Amino acid sequence: MRSSTDQLHNVALQGPKSRDILEQVIWTPPTVSELGWFRFTIGRIGGFEGAPVVVSRTGYTGELGYEIFCHPKDALTVFDAIWQPHGLMPLGLQALDMPCIEAGIGFAVPPQSKSQDFIGREALTRRKENPQRKLFGLENGGDETIGHGDCVHVGRAQIGMITSITRSPILKKTITLARVEVTTSKIGTEVEVGKLDGHQKPSSASSVTIPRRREYVRDDLFATRLTLVGA
Repeated sequence: MRSSTDQLHNVALQGPKSRDILEQVIWTPPTVSELGWFRFTIGRIGGFEGAPVVVSRTGYTGELGYEIFCHPKDALTVFDAIWQPHGLMPLGLQALDMPCIEAGIGFAVPPQSKSQDFIGREALTRRKENPQRKLFGLENGGDETIGHGDCVHVGRAQIGMITSITRSPILKKTITLARVEVTTSKIGTEVEVGKLDGHQKPSSASSVTIPRRREYVRDDLFATRLTLVGA
């Protein structure tokens, strides 16, 4: 293994129009439209003499999306080719965290659809049959700061931990995902988030349902309609 940080740059294009945009930008066989989930291909920007890239159908936004990898010296060329002609808005990691909070990834390891054996199948089966924890949503009742990894309590008993957090500009409140014990995951449960150490006041919150997100994917090969469920 070796570090490749100084030789690799990444631009992510996520959203329902990402496929159509990249088909105009990336020159590659096979075409971008032929890429299945978690697949990648090599290509070039614009034509066979353009900047070399690797395109993968990946991302953690819960939307149809792609990531484009290139050498840092070509990063501006790649960014400008994607962004400028289409009037897109560049977004950072905090913006990514907002859609990420609704994304489910259980579809990534579906034992029921894999006939071949693989390391971890038995453990996954045991976990599914006897779940110990469940992912559910929290609405923060105040303006206290909540961080990734903060403890979730009912009284003085710790029942779980914060896994994702973002400030919703629409709801005007902090929303989070927490992994908690199944025995205390009932919707409407009042909890406290934070450290019970006497130095920092814990934040009050209540459990809520996690929104469903549906993505209708135009896919000439698979005609797929994918439903991502947050829990």
